[in-house]
Amino acid sequence: MGNSSELCTDQLQHFATFGYIILRQLLTPEDLKILAVELDQGLDAQFPHNPFDGSQRHWSRMTDETTPFFASLMEDVRFLTPAQQICGEDVLGIGIDANRYIGDTGWHPDTGNAQQIAVKYIFYLDPVTAKTGALRVIPGSHLLQETERQIFSKGIQNTSLQEVPCQAINTVPGDVIAFDIRTWHASYGGGRNRRACNLDYFQNPKASDEIELLLQLGRSHASSVNHFDTKRKFNYSKNWLENPHQSQIRQCWIDRFNEIGYFDQLGVAEL
Repeated sequence: MGNSSELCTDQLQHFATFGYIILRQLLTPEDLKILAVELDQGLDAQFPHNPFDGSQRHWSRMTDETTPFFASLMEDVRFLTPAQQICGEDVLGIGIDANRYIGDTGWHPDTGNAQQIAVKYIFYLDPVTAKTGALRVIPGSHLLQETERQIFSKGIQNTSLQEVPCQAINTVPGDVIAFDIRTWHASYGGGRNRRACNLDYFQNPKASDEIELLLQLGRSHASSVNHFDTKRKFNYSKNWLENPHQSQIRQCWIDRFNEIGYFDQLGVAEL
């Protein structure tokens, strides 16, 4: 590979066929140390009224000056370059979040639209296996089209969580999973503090209906702030929007978001 961040042909083929790939040890031990500190401090700061006790999931966007390494990862070529290979050169970094997961997560894709092109990364700061809450995917489910997706969805709803045929993805800290947002995924059997991080990249929409889908996504993400009752009541901070390090990549995203009115929606950006 000319660029060490690039996916090879076999990896791209695996992703296209099965809807996911595993990037082993993409993150360094030093990265993991910083991420662990920022995750703990960042989430604790968002829930002063509800300290984590394992009974409720904690979630927050990590896009401000209090978590600078997290905020920089969307522009990191280790994530951006594969996203561009998968989605096309013109992608938008939508966000990065941190979680303390608890319990089970039912089967779902991250979009209801079979034509929406995007990749999601997830990585855990602790080892996870099939017995301890590893991400599970249904290989190839991203290829289902509209009618097939509807039939498939009904079948999933009528099947118990653990009876759905799937692939559990065991990982250790440093490993990163990339999957198509149309891929059905779930988790079960895990403990009460699975520290995990997610990044999303979407193909830059051009048609009006594609733009509306992205705007809907922004509103949905904004509603998560209220759902999880974080102290921060927005997804993008003034600091991130001011682009203090003059990142050309981030500025292109900001300009495009402004152009389509993404930041004008309630709860998306800090006013």
